[in-house]
Amino acid sequence: MLAADRLVIQSSLKQNAIQLKEKELNLHNTNFGSLGTQSAVLAGFAVTALIEFQPPANANKYLKLAYYLCCMVSLVTNLYCVAGSTFLSVFATNLALRGPDGSVERAVEGMHEERRNVFAAFAMGLASLLLGMMFVAWLIMSDEAAIIGTLIVAYGGYVTYSFGKRTAKRFAFSEEDRREIDDFVAAVVSRFPLVGRSLPPVQLVPSSSGAEEKKEV
Repeated sequence: MLAADRLVIQSSLKQNAIQLKEKELNLHNTNFGSLGTQSAVLAGFAVTALIEFQPPANANKYLKLAYYLCCMVSLVTNLYCVAGSTFLSVFATNLALRGPDGSVERAVEGMHEERRNVFAAFAMGLASLLLGMMFVAWLIMSDEAAIIGTLIVAYGGYVTYSFGKRTAKRFAFSEEDRREIDDFVAAVVSRFPLVGRSLPPVQLVPSSSGAEEKKEV
């Protein structure tokens, strides 16, 4: 009876741990979905800037080169962000739901490690798009208007960077503070006595009541 209770407690702890990891998996999927959507919008802006905008024929060739390079970098990095978010969501979810035992933990840890590359690509795509706006101001505007436009875009980029850095710092936490669910479950389970080993094996002995009844007859 005690051994059965111990197995029930172990199964309950493992199920609760999987549920916690599933919540973390859903959190990563939501974050990657939002990031992929925003990157797709920025990629559309980059494609529009490449196709629709025609710089003046007498414009500085170096400014045109810098503008097109910024648009291409923004397009490529945002498409990388969209593809990376899609790949991580699809393959990690497939592993967590259809993989062997321990696949949920593996999928969550993989998404947690790969998130930095996707975030870096999104930041680079956004910065390249802002930088391209500065160059296009010098291509089509007068010097006075180009200076004002450059200052506005630079201030907007600085405010965005400062806000992102401040937000990341506000909600940051040390990786050492993360206590793994598996370690927690192992620590709790190890405190239970080894009831199953202390119980002697049960042997079935044939009953002799039938033979005694025959002798009495």
